[in-house]
Amino acid sequence: MEHSVCTGAGFGCRNAQGIRVLVVSDVCWMREALAVVLKADPAISSVELSADLVGALAITPVMTLDAVLLDATLPCGHSEVRRSREIAPNAPPIIAFGVRQTRDEVIAWAEAGVTGYIANTISQAEFVPIIKAILAGEQASSGQVVAELLRRIAVLASVVEGRQYPAELAPSELALTERERQIAELITGGLSDKEIARRLNMSLPTVKLHVHHLLGKLNVQRRSQVILRLHGLNILSH
Repeated sequence: MEHSVCTGAGFGCRNAQGIRVLVVSDVCWMREALAVVLKADPAISSVELSADLVGALAITPVMTLDAVLLDATLPCGHSEVRRSREIAPNAPPIIAFGVRQTRDEVIAWAEAGVTGYIANTISQAEFVPIIKAILAGEQASSGQVVAELLRRIAVLASVVEGRQYPAELAPSELALTERERQIAELITGGLSDKEIARRLNMSLPTVKLHVHHLLGKLNVQRRSQVILRLHGLNILSH
């Protein structure tokens, strides 16, 4: 698979002696095994372990860490990232590891607020170099993911600014993502965008973006048409 590299302002390493990381996973053997791998690399100066992201950041001084490595299989991991950003806005970069490199998966983590991700196809030898690259402001990703990110940014900008996004940016495929199905169910339940944002712990602009994608895929103009369209396509069972 071809990969593109997104670059940006690097975070650098606050510790000249090496990178200090916190590994978060609710699977004990997973965080301990990863700690062994990291400690064997001279680029890593210290490794702390925790089963709870929010709890760890609440008691760990952020200046003692350069990066947080978060197990992508952690239950409610996306919500944990959002909550951690609220309680510790100056927290170090959060890097999700073990991420399935699909458009929906990567974008879901991006929306949650991670700085970067490490795909589940990465080998042990590549782990630390990728961490260093992310801290330097780079992220290797598939061309499809990059294209989808660019498209969503363009659509989101249009939504926030109250403009109609160009037809070529509108989603053409009918298959709904898991998030779009969730939002569709809530729309048919009568919830507003603000209520959906609160229910799903998402930002209002992100919800509006998903709603626009949903309307585009269903080829309808109004939220009130969603339930009829979904039933007509047998997408909803009730």
